[in-house]
Amino acid sequence: MTQKTLALQLLVRYSLVMPCIIYKTLKRVGVLEKKIENCVAFTLKKINKSKKEISVHIVGENKIRSLNFLFRGLDRPTDVLSFSVGDGEKFFLSDDLGDIFICLPYIKKQAKENEVTLEEEFFRMLIHGILHLCGHDHEDKKEAEAMFSRQERILSNFFS
Repeated sequence: MTQKTLALQLLVRYSLVMPCIIYKTLKRVGVLEKKIENCVAFTLKKINKSKKEISVHIVGENKIRSLNFLFRGLDRPTDVLSFSVGDGEKFFLSDDLGDIFICLPYIKKQAKENEVTLEEEFFRMLIHGILHLCGHDHEDKKEAEAMFSRQERILSNFFS
């Protein structure tokens, strides 16, 4: 058995495969990539999706604004957008749940308005995006309460 084969077997056996890929279009993010990976893995484990993968894109206001207009018809920046590979389906064969786009400048403003750290708001929005990829929504009051409650519980557990 080659070392490469053994390494692949260990990765599969112990689920050491990365739960996320991080793309950055900004030079300075202010949040460690390893902590982003840990948050994604932690959140996926909490919602029983630990074998799934997510792409995280950290972008500026122009990119998020264009995506928001293209996909939602809203010509303004936003904090986070989620795009599911399953396109709303509850079951699909891919391990890839989809892509999350986080607008760092927007998050910075939001953190200041909410009087929390950039890191706390960043991870709040990352968890929020993951929950969207897994089918959670906040279109009505009951859904919103359930989603935001779960989001804050996961965030609190992640930081504790």
